[in-house]
Amino acid sequence: MDVISNFDQKKKNFSLYKRRVILLIIPFLVMFLVFFLQILNLSVFNNSIYETASENNRIINIPIYSTRGLIRDENENLIVENIVHQKLIIVPEKTIDLATSLLELQDLLSISDKDILFFRRSLSKRTYKYEPITLVRNLSTEQIAKYSINKERWPSVRIEANLVRQVLDGPLYSHIIGYMGQVDTDNISDSGDFKYKLDALIGKAGIEKFYENILRGSVGYKTVEADVHGALVRQLSKVDPLKAPDLFLSIDKDLQSIARESMIGKSGAVIAMDPKSGFIKALVSFPDYDPVTFNQGQQESLKAIMKNKNSPLFNRAVSGKYPPASTIKPFLGLLGLNKSLIDWGTSVEDNGIFQVKEGGRVFKGWKEGGHGEVNLTKAIIESSDVYFYNLALKLKINEISDFLKSIGFNSITGIDLDNEQTGTVPDQNWKLGQTGSSWYVGDTVNIGIGQGYLTATPIQLVVAASALANKGKAYKPKLVKRIGSNQVKKELLYTIETAKENWTKMEDALISVISSWNGTAHNIYELDSNRIAGKTGTAQTSSLQEEEEYSVIRAESSRRDHALFIGYGPIPDPSLAIVVIVEYGESGSAVAAPIAKKLFDSYFTKKL
Repeated sequence: MDVISNFDQKKKNFSLYKRRVILLIIPFLVMFLVFFLQILNLSVFNNSIYETASENNRIINIPIYSTRGLIRDENENLIVENIVHQKLIIVPEKTIDLATSLLELQDLLSISDKDILFFRRSLSKRTYKYEPITLVRNLSTEQIAKYSINKERWPSVRIEANLVRQVLDGPLYSHIIGYMGQVDTDNISDSGDFKYKLDALIGKAGIEKFYENILRGSVGYKTVEADVHGALVRQLSKVDPLKAPDLFLSIDKDLQSIARESMIGKSGAVIAMDPKSGFIKALVSFPDYDPVTFNQGQQESLKAIMKNKNSPLFNRAVSGKYPPASTIKPFLGLLGLNKSLIDWGTSVEDNGIFQVKEGGRVFKGWKEGGHGEVNLTKAIIESSDVYFYNLALKLKINEISDFLKSIGFNSITGIDLDNEQTGTVPDQNWKLGQTGSSWYVGDTVNIGIGQGYLTATPIQLVVAASALANKGKAYKPKLVKRIGSNQVKKELLYTIETAKENWTKMEDALISVISSWNGTAHNIYELDSNRIAGKTGTAQTSSLQEEEEYSVIRAESSRRDHALFIGYGPIPDPSLAIVVIVEYGESGSAVAAPIAKKLFDSYFTKKL
């Protein structure tokens, strides 16, 4: 009986447990059924409704751009930095009525028609959908205030901070640094894997352009979810860009300042270079401009620059072509020595005029009455034109042309600036191709004093001066001395071969140009100062007829001679080579040489 009773009791307990389990499972089954029906409803019955709603939030890959690299001088002082400006951006896809919004914003913020036009052009050039487009680049305080009061009217429009370039010393480095400008279609297509923003500013001139690929850094990306108005909802992932390296220039600020101050009120170029390395210590082209005008889009100032007839944007230091005038004479002297057509004792009688043949065209020397009997040394010191008329005639044009080409006068130097031009080294084929005329003996005679069709750029001349300083070695000119932590190495550009005696005597002659009482640059001589070697030049810009006097044509400033000087020092261990060209300055001795002397004095004093 006890056994049966226990069995019945266990059966009752099991039934009770079973009912409890069922009661517990039923709610879960009901919940599961509800969830299932809801999922079915969302994914099948009302799919189109909820798919449309989910489109309001978008997953977007947004490029992240590195902060543009800074530019510093050789002492690591800032030359160019990045400063914060505010811009107004809009997401077109998130704007309910784009045309109306643009009109309202233009009216409220006084947005220019040019900005509106740029915005419309940018619509078709975007790199990804929902990319914000800049409407106003540099917002004024007044524009920011007006927008802030009314911003609820345009949920898809917002203010965003952006960095713009600031050149700290205004125009001081203008033709070195260059300026920034709006990225264009060609820039975008040439940028390879680097994707520029539609409103990106890129280097358009100078160092900013030459080193654009380095200064811009790399591109990173972030994946974000954005709402219907383009506002960030959340960030999903991020890959940071690599930091752009800073550039360190070889420029000496004190030297640069003196060079620029010396050129105020003039037109021309000044370059100072370390002859042992090719690194540029000063480079000025005048007139110049303030890069901030371009970097920050100062419209009125831009208009003034563009209308300036003196072409302040033209970099005369690397693009200006000038007759080298008498600064070419040391090089032609070396060529004559190498060809054994003259020696240091070879002399001619200089009576102030030269004729190829009796009764032919008269070529005048710069000094009326001439220099008397002159050898090569005296011809360099006093700059005898007649001596070099004779030498050019002995050399022939092909020999002169081949030699000048071998020392870079027909090639760019490769300086790290944009738009460098070559000089012109003419010969028979060049003249026939350019003018359709044959080459005449008189053309060769003119080349002998650096005139006629022969031209050179200031950067070519300072490199040539450095070759004299180095007894034949010329190094490639460079402005950037260090990129990040990487030092830039010097590069040999060309060599001039001649006997050691020739280098010694040529340097003695060039020193005497300044130190000797009869030297053409004796006006800058100081007894106790460092010794420097140099050569003056006065380049004709207009041909004088046989009976025409220079005093007549100089009344018109644009027909006056250019003033030139090349030099190096201190002797015997030169650390600086200089070229000065003053357009229409008339006298290399009186105008160009004193500018070079200021630079030499400042540089040598600082090195003591």
